[in-house]
Amino acid sequence: MMKKILTAAFLLTLAAAPLFAQTKAETKLYNKTLSKASVEAFDKFLKKYPSSVYAADILARKDTLLNISPYSEAQAAAIAAELLPGGVKMLAIADRREAVDRIYAVCLDGEGLALDQVRIVALEKGRNAWTVTSTYDAPAADAEGMAERAFVDASRTFNVRGTRFLRFNYLLRSADGARQTYVAAAYAPQTDDFGCVSFQGKDIRRGDDPYRISGRSDEALLSGLDRPWMRLLLKDVDDNPLLEAIPENLWLTEAAINWWQEQNPEALTGATHLKFNILQKESSLVEEFTKARGKKNSGKYTAAMFDHFGYTVIVAYQKADDNYVLAWVEPECKNPNRDRLLNSISFEDASSLEMSYYQGNRTFKYHLNLASKNLRRK
Repeated sequence: MMKKILTAAFLLTLAAAPLFAQTKAETKLYNKTLSKASVEAFDKFLKKYPSSVYAADILARKDTLLNISPYSEAQAAAIAAELLPGGVKMLAIADRREAVDRIYAVCLDGEGLALDQVRIVALEKGRNAWTVTSTYDAPAADAEGMAERAFVDASRTFNVRGTRFLRFNYLLRSADGARQTYVAAAYAPQTDDFGCVSFQGKDIRRGDDPYRISGRSDEALLSGLDRPWMRLLLKDVDDNPLLEAIPENLWLTEAAINWWQEQNPEALTGATHLKFNILQKESSLVEEFTKARGKKNSGKYTAAMFDHFGYTVIVAYQKADDNYVLAWVEPECKNPNRDRLLNSISFEDASSLEMSYYQGNRTFKYHLNLASKNLRRK
């Protein structure tokens, strides 16, 4: 019985052997094809031996030859630098499609380029030289209040459903460096798709951190999250340990205070007119207003003064439109003998607040009209 089983197995092996074997001529052509690799040579082999055991390898080599660039990022950047204005902040991706070599240079500066744009310059290799074939200024992250930017982290490429993307990151900074925005962006050369996700907040670097930001991402403002590559960008931002998200209610407060200070830079010195911002009701400033003691009332407003987030603020509730506004911001008093202390507020009439101060042995007052936003000092 055992002899019959062994005989049957041997016969099956013999029957299957021709399916996996290759002829000497096939192997010879395979070696010759590799020695002079070209699309034509690969096609010639596949046409003659379409079912060859070497077919998968030949197909992979053909795809490499057609669609895998031989240029590294450094080589691509060196080529692009020769055709772009000197000193431009840029990184480059080499791309090959159907045996045509291209380089895409992503620029963060250049003539006429705003901080809320990214310039993508396309270069193509002709028979004798590289030439610039197109320039695209893509809308990018909001840059209000920012003064400069630079690339951070490493760039990389990834594929989504057959489309290749260049992933890169840059950092926007305010003039004093205190405010920063981290931007994760992606560009697809084949389709010209471009998108980015931002994370805005305070610079809280410590030690050797290249950056560290306490703030929030712009997820609520993003469009295009139905696209997988945009969701991937957002996930990368959410997972970045150097981007520390703060609760939304505190983020709204921080954003409101920053806006007020940017709009009223001379409020504590010589300003005679202020700008107010309407608070979102999810802000912790509104939450603290509802809990504040000693609120002051008039026919048009309810006002509260309290310390919050390191500042002394005045929040006013506008009865006519059911809105809360941030009317006043100044650093919280730490030393009453040295620093100015906003001690109390009271209404002079339906719209005017009197603000009483102590500073050491000195007293003084401000008069703030909540309707006209005019400020007088005594």
